[in-house]
Amino acid sequence: MATTTTSPVDRESLKPSRQQARYAFTILLIINILNYADRFVLSAVLPKIKVDLALNNTQLGLLSSAFLLVYALTTLPLGVWADRSTRKNIVAICVAVWSIATTLAGFTTTFLHLFLTRTVLGVGEAGYAPATLSLLGDYFPKEQRGRILSFYSIGNLIGTALGLIVGGLVADAFGWHWAFFLVGIPGLLTAFLIWRAVEPKRGIYESDNDGATHGGLGKDFWGAVRHIFRIPTYWVLLGAFVFSFFTIGGASNWITLYVQSAFSLKLGLASSLSGAVLAGGSLIGTLAGGWASDYLQRRRPEGRMIVVVFSFLLGAPLTFIALSLQTLIPFITVFFIAIVSLTLCLGPLNAILQDVIIPEVRATAFGLALLLAHLFGDASSPTIIGALADRFHALGSTEAHALGLALLVTTPVCLALAGIVCLIGLRTVARDMRNMQAHLNEKQEQG
Repeated sequence: MATTTTSPVDRESLKPSRQQARYAFTILLIINILNYADRFVLSAVLPKIKVDLALNNTQLGLLSSAFLLVYALTTLPLGVWADRSTRKNIVAICVAVWSIATTLAGFTTTFLHLFLTRTVLGVGEAGYAPATLSLLGDYFPKEQRGRILSFYSIGNLIGTALGLIVGGLVADAFGWHWAFFLVGIPGLLTAFLIWRAVEPKRGIYESDNDGATHGGLGKDFWGAVRHIFRIPTYWVLLGAFVFSFFTIGGASNWITLYVQSAFSLKLGLASSLSGAVLAGGSLIGTLAGGWASDYLQRRRPEGRMIVVVFSFLLGAPLTFIALSLQTLIPFITVFFIAIVSLTLCLGPLNAILQDVIIPEVRATAFGLALLLAHLFGDASSPTIIGALADRFHALGSTEAHALGLALLVTTPVCLALAGIVCLIGLRTVARDMRNMQAHLNEKQEQG
């Protein structure tokens, strides 16, 4: 069969305009913020729910684990779907589903009903991440990905902070049900706005040949998986995701309850302090990590991985020190520095994955990574930490000390393991980047 090629002029015409890319990025960033606000508003209102529904720490952990387990199990098939269908429409559908689920959580009055709404939330949120990250790879040139994905990743912790601050203040003033209403409804508007965006051509910035990056792997799931698993750096990233997700999922779920009980604060103040530290620290860390990773990447092929290693290996001892402190101001200070350190890796991690994965299977690669990271990482950590806290409390510790001890014996260890795993990636990432580019060049020649 004869093949056709696209001239450089025609190829330029296929690229999204700067205005189209900026519009889509703005909406996707807002969606990411709302995603994490919907997800972490539960953490802000856990103290109220614990009293209102008479729950123990293990049950509170199960509310988060239910969402994360369903999220993990549905991310991969939805990621495969994103490699085969119109990605912006998938994002729109998933945003609408999770917004409705969050709103319905405001009407619940029992543990079972709240548990069920959080599982539906997992289905909705699972579909947007692989499709969104694949879209961003085709809206912007690869030289800008470190910065773009770092800016996008700011939404993770800004949304977390927003959910914590708004959730705690609203719960204090009007009750915890209203916190779910406030963060759930705006998502429906963003679903409509992203549906109106332009769908970019896959791999438009990867090759000079229009058909070079669109082989059959995107439509052959098991072929795609075999290809992905032959990439050593992908295994490194999986290890980093699993250990860091365990930490993030556990710590972010319990932070408000820990701060409130450990330092005897009102819920609104505890959630506001937690949210402000997360927002400020993540803003500095994520922007600095994006700039540093792109700067180092221009000079060394493993530049982004260096930033990731530094982020984890510095964040582990800082987290340990913060959780060991017994007074509020020193805790907040060290906790803030730890957040800056840990969020240095957000943009670089996603950029590395795009650097070593060919465009036609990126959404599948993201979906598979999220499946394994959530399944073995944060899907279990809220319940494990809650169960440990209940056990320490049964052995004689106060509730505040029991929860702090449960966090202390889990989070710093996992962060250190993530850093150690990424040290291996310093030796593999350059070769895998070359292999990815060679694959694209081979496809171009065949085209």
